Amino acid sequence: MNADSAHWTLLRHGEFGNQNLCKGGNTKKMKKKTLTIAIALVLVVALAVGATWAYLTAQSGPVVNTFTVGKLFDQGGALTLKEHKAVAQTSGEYSYKVTTEEATGNEYTLLPGTKIEKDPFVKVTGLKAGASCYLYVEVVASDASSVLNYSVADTWEQLAGVTGKNGGAVYVYKTNDGNRVTADVTATNILANNLVEVNDFDVNSDATASLTFYGYLCQSAGFADAAAAFAECF
Repeated sequence: MNADSAHWTLLRHGEFGNQNLCKGGNTKKMKKKTLTIAIALVLVVALAVGATWAYLTAQSGPVVNTFTVGKLFDQGGALTLKEHKAVAQTSGEYSYKVTTEEATGNEYTLLPGTKIEKDPFVKVTGLKAGASCYLYVEVVASDASSVLNYSVADTWEQLAGVTGKNGGAVYVYKTNDGNRVTADVTATNILANNLVEVNDFDVNSDATASLTFYGYLCQSAGFADAAAAFAECF
C-alpha cells in the first residue's frame, strides 16, 4: 500500500445502496452533491406521480330504441259476426226485415221450394290507426246442406286450396289494397242478396241441414298474401 492509500475513505450512502471511494479531503463535498442528486430524483418522481394529463375527447348522445307490442284494436274495438233474427211468415218462409234484433244464429223449418231471407254480416270496429290486416269468413255447410242453394257475396274472394279450421271454405274480404283492411269495416253481408233458397228434398227424411259462419282477423304485415297469413295464423 502506498502513501496515498491512507487518504481514501469508504463511504456508504444508504439512500442509493451503493459504495463510493472518495478522497478524505472531499467527503463533505461528495455528501452535498449526493444529497442534491437524491433530492432532484425525488422531485422528478413526485412530478411524474402528481401530473394530470388532459386528453382530447368527445362523446355522442345515445340512440334509444323502444319496442311496444302492437295491437289490432283500440280499447273497445272488436270483430263482430252476427245476423238478424229470422221471423217465420205465414207463407212458410222467413224474413229478417221485420225486426232489428240481432242474433248469433237462427233455426228454421224447411219447406221445399221456399226462400229464406238470411243476412249474416261481419264488421270491424275500433281498428287501431296504422293497423293493417286481413278479414276472413269461413262458411261450413253440413252434408245435408245440398238442399240449400246459396252463394257468397262478391265482396268476398275465396282462397283457393285453403280450408278453414272447421273444414269449410275460406273467403277474404276484398279491398283495393291487396285485400288488406286498414280502416273499420261497416256491417258487410256474407251471402249474396241475403238469401238462401230451399231445393226440393225428401220430406220423409230425418236429415238436418246446417249453415255455419266464422269470422277471422289477422295482421297482414310479414305475410306474402292473405292465404299465407291464414295458414300461419289459424
